[in-house]
Amino acid sequence: MAKKTNSISLSKKIGLIALFLICIFFQTLPSIRSGLLYSYGYGFWGPGGHDGIWHLSLINHIQDPFQINIPGFSGELLKNYHPFFDIFLAIIFRITHLSPSILLFQIFPVFLSLSLLLVSYFLGKKITHRILGGVLLMIFNTFATSFGWIVTLIQSGRFAGESMFWSMQSFSTLLNPPFALSLLYLLVLILILTKDTKLSSVDYFLIFLIIILSPITKAYSLVSIYTIFGLYTLRKLLTKDYTPIVFFLTSIVIAFLLFTHYNPATSGLLKFQPFWIISGMFQSTDRFFIPKISSAIFNLSHSSPYSIKLIIIYLLGSIIFIVGNFGLRLLGLLDLRQLHQKKLYFDLLIAVAISTLIPLIFIQQGTGWNIVQFLYYGLFISNIFLVLYLSALKSSPKSKILIVTIVILNIIGNIDNIKSYLGNPAPASLPLSEINALRFLNQQPAGVVLTYPFDSEFRKNMSTPIPLYAYETTSYLSAYTHHSTYLSDEMNLQNSGYPWSLRKDNEIRFFDQKAIFEDRGFLLNNGIDYIYLTGLQVNKTSLNTDNLFLKNIYNDGQTTIYQVIK
Repeated sequence: MAKKTNSISLSKKIGLIALFLICIFFQTLPSIRSGLLYSYGYGFWGPGGHDGIWHLSLINHIQDPFQINIPGFSGELLKNYHPFFDIFLAIIFRITHLSPSILLFQIFPVFLSLSLLLVSYFLGKKITHRILGGVLLMIFNTFATSFGWIVTLIQSGRFAGESMFWSMQSFSTLLNPPFALSLLYLLVLILILTKDTKLSSVDYFLIFLIIILSPITKAYSLVSIYTIFGLYTLRKLLTKDYTPIVFFLTSIVIAFLLFTHYNPATSGLLKFQPFWIISGMFQSTDRFFIPKISSAIFNLSHSSPYSIKLIIIYLLGSIIFIVGNFGLRLLGLLDLRQLHQKKLYFDLLIAVAISTLIPLIFIQQGTGWNIVQFLYYGLFISNIFLVLYLSALKSSPKSKILIVTIVILNIIGNIDNIKSYLGNPAPASLPLSEINALRFLNQQPAGVVLTYPFDSEFRKNMSTPIPLYAYETTSYLSAYTHHSTYLSDEMNLQNSGYPWSLRKDNEIRFFDQKAIFEDRGFLLNNGIDYIYLTGLQVNKTSLNTDNLFLKNIYNDGQTTIYQVIK
C-alpha cells in the first residue's frame, strides 16, 4: 500500500483534539462520577458499588505489597488474585497523599483513558499509514459493541444489550481498571512489534515489564499477550535469531514466580465444561434468552447428552455467541487479505481465535461466567482488524458512507449505557449518616469489625440510591476505614477460594443470640473489636450488651457501633 501524506492542518488538529476529549469523556463516564459526595452521600454507578469498593478497600490497606492482608477476611493474606493495579495505586497514594477514592474513580481513569487513546491513535495511524486509521481505532476502542442492541431494539425499542451475548464491550472498559491497564500493555506490545527494524533495548525492557506484570495485573491477558509475542519469537528462531526466545523464556520464569506468589492455588482454576457459556446464554433471562432452546438443552443434556440434536444446538449457539459478541468487527476478521500485509496480523488473529475458544470449552472455578473475560481481549484486538479493513477501502462516496455508518451503528448501540451513567441519582450510595459513622470508627484504634451478614432482602422495596449495606455484599467498611472486617464481599472471597461460608454461619449464629457464652467466646476467639450495625440491620438483632461485655460507643439513630471490652 502506498504511504499517504500525514500533514495535518490546523482545523484537523483542532478536530483531533476535540475527538480525544469526546472519547475521554465517554470512556471515563462509567467511573468518573462514582465516589463523589452528593446530597444523599457518596454515589456509585455501575460496578463502582461493588468492584470499585473492592479496589478502594485494598488500596487503603496495602502496606507490604508482597504480604497483603485481605481487609474483608480478617487474619488472612490476599491470594489467588492479580493485585498489581491496587499495589500501584497504593504506592501513588502513599507518595502523594491524594484521596484513594479520587485516585481510583477520577484521576487514574482520565490518565488511563488518555494513554489508551494516544497509543490507539499512533498504532492505527502506523498500521494504515493514514490519520483515518488512528481516528477509527480510537473510536472503536471507545464505542465498538456487540449486536445486542439489535435484539433489545426489536424486543423493547431500546439501544441496549451490550452483554446480551455475555461479553463486556469497549464502552465499559474503564469499569474494570486492571483490565484497562492490561489493554494498555497489549496496545504497547503490538505497537512495538509493528516495527520493521530490530527491537531496541528500550523495546525489550518495555516488553519485559509487560510480560511480568500482565499476569498480576489481569491474568486473563497473558493468553493474548504471550501468544502474540510467543509467535513473534518463534519466527525469529526460524531465522536463527535466538535473542527473542531466550529473552521471552527468561521473562516468563520471572513472571511465573511473581504470579505464583500471589496465586498459590492456580491449578484447577479452569474446568473443562464445553458449551456451558452457550447454555447460560440461552437460559439466562438477562442474556439471549430463548425459552424453547433453553428447555431443549435442559431436557437433552439430562436424557441424551451426546445426541446430534444437542450438538447442533451448541454449534449454532456458538455461532450466535461469536457473531453476537464481535458484531461489526467481523467485517475485519473475515477480510483475510490483511494477513498477507504483515506477519504480525496472523499472530493477532491466532490470539483472537484462542481467546474466543477458551470460553466455549472451559468455565472458571468459583464463578463460571468469569471465563468470558478471556474473550474481552479477542474483541479488543479485533478492533484493529476492522480499522485495517475500513482503511483499505478505495476512496469513494460509498466507502465514506460505509465508514460513517459503521461508526454510527457502534455509537448508537451504547445509547442506553450512556443514559444510565448520566442518570440521577446513583444506583448505590454510602448515606451521609454512615459517612459520619465511618469517620468516627476510623478514629478508633485499629481492629476487626463484625458486621451483620449481608441480606439481599433488605434492598426489596428500597428506592435508589440503595445503601451499600443492602446493595451488594461489599467491603465498604474497610474501604472507608483502617479496620478489617470479619467477613465482607462474599463474591470476591468466593472467586479467590476462601472458606467464607463457615464464617457466615458463625455470624448468623452470633446475631441469633441463642447461646450467650458461646457468643462471647466467638468474639474473643476471632479477635472481634467492634460490632457495626446500620439501617435495617439495627432492628434485626438485640444484642445482650451486658453479658457480651459490649460498650455502645456510637449511636445516631441510624447506625450503632459497639466496642468489645476485653
